[in-house]
Amino acid sequence: MFNKYMYYTLFAALPFTGAGNQVSANETTLKIQDDTAVEVSIYNQNLALIKDSRQVDLGIGRADVAFEGVASQMMPETAVINANGVKILEQNYEYDLLTPENILEESIGQEVTTVITNPETGKNVFDKATIINSNYGRPILKFSYGIESNFPGRLVYKDLPQNLRVKPTLAVALENVEAGGKTLNLTYLTQGLSWQANYVAELTADTTMDLQGWVTLNNQSGADYKNASVKLIAGEVNNVSAPRPVQMRQNLMMAKATGIMAADTAIQERASLTAENLSEYYVYRLPQKTDIMDKQSKQVSLMDIKDVSFAKKYKLTSPLYLSLGSQDASFENAHPQLIYTLKNNEESHLGMPLPAGIIRFYNKDDSGASEFTGSANIRQLAKGETAELTVGQAFDVYANGQVKKMQKLSDKVFEAEVEVVFHNAKEAPQTVVFEQNFYASVDVISENMPSKSDKVRQLVWNVEVPGSEKTVLNFKVRMTRN
Repeated sequence: MFNKYMYYTLFAALPFTGAGNQVSANETTLKIQDDTAVEVSIYNQNLALIKDSRQVDLGIGRADVAFEGVASQMMPETAVINANGVKILEQNYEYDLLTPENILEESIGQEVTTVITNPETGKNVFDKATIINSNYGRPILKFSYGIESNFPGRLVYKDLPQNLRVKPTLAVALENVEAGGKTLNLTYLTQGLSWQANYVAELTADTTMDLQGWVTLNNQSGADYKNASVKLIAGEVNNVSAPRPVQMRQNLMMAKATGIMAADTAIQERASLTAENLSEYYVYRLPQKTDIMDKQSKQVSLMDIKDVSFAKKYKLTSPLYLSLGSQDASFENAHPQLIYTLKNNEESHLGMPLPAGIIRFYNKDDSGASEFTGSANIRQLAKGETAELTVGQAFDVYANGQVKKMQKLSDKVFEAEVEVVFHNAKEAPQTVVFEQNFYASVDVISENMPSKSDKVRQLVWNVEVPGSEKTVLNFKVRMTRN
C-alpha cells in the first residue's frame, strides 16, 4: 500500500534561482551570510524586534531585492527598510516554501515522469502521467491507461514552480538614486522568541543564601540569528497586533514532518548581563555576540552572588469568617506559610534590577547533599524593592482557633471573642505572623498581645511561640457595618 512518507521528488537538472511570486530574473537575493549586523531585542511576551543589515550593490533606478531567511513568524506589517538614497516602492512577505508537498500542490495539471522500481530486477520503469489532484500528498494521476489514486512509485518533475521560496523571504521593489554598495537595514517584529529568568538559591544558613540567576532564551521563530547582539527587555509592553493571516502552509507541513515540535537544543553560556534603564523597562545586554538558532534554547548567566541575606517568617491568614451565624467558627491544624523576605539592596548583597521569573530553593541535609525545598514566583523587582516569596507550609508549627462568643449588639454592630492556640514542635522559638480579616469596620476591645493594622479591616499579631511550647492569643473585637 502507498505510504506518503516513501514519496519524494527528483529535481530536474535546471538550476533553481530561488524565484518568488513570478519574480523577475534580475532579482538580487540577499542570504543570511550576507548579514553585516544582526541585533535581536527579546521581550518576555513571545515577541522580539529584529534589526537585520545586509550589503548589496545597486545600480541607478528600480531594483528587486529579496531578504532570504527572515523569521517565519514575522509580523510583515511591522517591516521597515531604510537605506541612504533608496526609496522602497513595495515589499512582499513570501512564505510559500519549497517542500515536496508544495511542489506537488503547485504542479497540479502538469505532466510528470513516474518511476517504479521492479523488485525482482531492480530496474526502474518510467512512464508519463498528469497530476489531477495533490490529495494531501497522495497524488491522483492520469496515465494513458487510466486514473491511479494509489500510485506506489515516485514522481520526477521537469522543473520547479516559480512561486516557491527556499526560506521565508521579504521581497522588496526599490528605487535607487546613486549606484554603488548600499547597506539595507531591515527592522521587524516577530513572534516565536522569548526569554525567562530562573534563579537557584542554595541556603547556607538560616538568613543567607547563594543566589544564581540564569536567563533562558527560546527561539521558535523559524529563523537563525548568527553572531547577533542580544538585548533582553524586562517589562510589560502593550503590543496591539493586527489579525494574523491564515495558518501558513509550511508550518502545517513542519508539524507533520517533526511530530508537532522538534526537540530544543539546550546551550549554556557563562557571561554576566548588564542592566540599563529604558523608559519604563529594563534592558539586559549580553556582553558578547552569540548565535540563536531556530528550535534552540540557550541559557545565559545573569548573576552569581554569595551570601545574599534574607529573612524567614511564618504567616497564617485566619480561616475564621467573623460574622453572626457563620459556619466557620473554628479551625484545626492550620499550618502557616513559610515565607522568605528578600530585600533588593546593597545591604543584602543584591542591589540590581531583577527580572521576573521562578526561584527554586535548595537546602543541605545532614550529609551535605542539596535537596529541593520549594519554589516561588518572583515578580519584577526594582532596586530597593522587597519581595515576599512563599516557599511552602510549616511542618512543625500549626494553630487551632475558635470563636468563643459572638454577640449581636444591634443590626449593624457585633462583638466577637476569639482564641487561637499556636503550637511549635521545633526546639527553637518561632514567630508566626497571624492575620485576621473582617467584613466590617473593627475596633479592638481587648487583646492579650498587641496588634497592628496596616490595612483597613485587618488586624495583625506577631505571635512568639517558644520551642516545644504553645502560645495562646485572645482578642475581643467590635465590628460595625456601614
